[in-house]
Amino acid sequence: MGNLRRLLPIYLLAGLYALLLILPLLTLLSASLRREADLYAPGLLPPNPSLEPYREALTRYPLLRLLLNSLLVSAGVTLGVLATSLLAAYALTRMGFPGREALFGLAVALLLVPGEATFLPLYLLVDRLGWLDTYLALAVPFLASPLGVFLLRQFLRTIPEDYFDAARIDGAGHWQMLRHVALPLTAPALGALAALTFIGTWNMYLWPLVVTKSREMQTAQIAVNFILNEEVARWNVVAAGAILVLLPTLLAFLLAQRAFVRGIALGGLKG
Repeated sequence: MGNLRRLLPIYLLAGLYALLLILPLLTLLSASLRREADLYAPGLLPPNPSLEPYREALTRYPLLRLLLNSLLVSAGVTLGVLATSLLAAYALTRMGFPGREALFGLAVALLLVPGEATFLPLYLLVDRLGWLDTYLALAVPFLASPLGVFLLRQFLRTIPEDYFDAARIDGAGHWQMLRHVALPLTAPALGALAALTFIGTWNMYLWPLVVTKSREMQTAQIAVNFILNEEVARWNVVAAGAILVLLPTLLAFLLAQRAFVRGIALGGLKG
């Protein structure tokens, strides 16, 4: 009982903070379920809930195609980052070669380089390769992540050497140890990296806006801005489009929440 009294203020503050965080999302959801006549009615709950704004957002705009584009690009980038990061982290942790520490230092240094500094060189490279307005332009520049290399390398360093020694005694090579030892044991860190990468790629706006020309190749984030410009007085349709774009990232985080928290705690905070 004493512990409950001592922790009660903390729980109340945490609950209030959580409410402040989700209040804008609840307001957006409420607006997406309102008819135009009820759009400015007081209260958080819509007086006459309706799915008409969602129907209009899906029928008047190519939202499904743009959502599919974002899904394909985000899934492709996530798989690419997981593969390249795991391979690089394993090499930097379990394979001895000249310049290994310098290479890891370079990966850490790249974390300090802002994306704006590489935006123009990446665009010029994509343009010269003839990739503009294609899935290659949207995905290939982001298939490797310094953050992923750092996170998985830190996580692999926490795995006891005994596991790898046992695999070597059984005659396993690096590919076998990577597949049967490193891959299963790094699942929490991989889950965290997958969630971070998927959400970050899904929320990209400026890069897809620059490298795509046709409406069919644009992504979901651009769709929200397009609907906002077209429906300046119909906030329920804008809110419905925003909810549809937000939903996949919310589901991705909820599905990977446990792995996300555990991976960050075990992998990112250990040296």
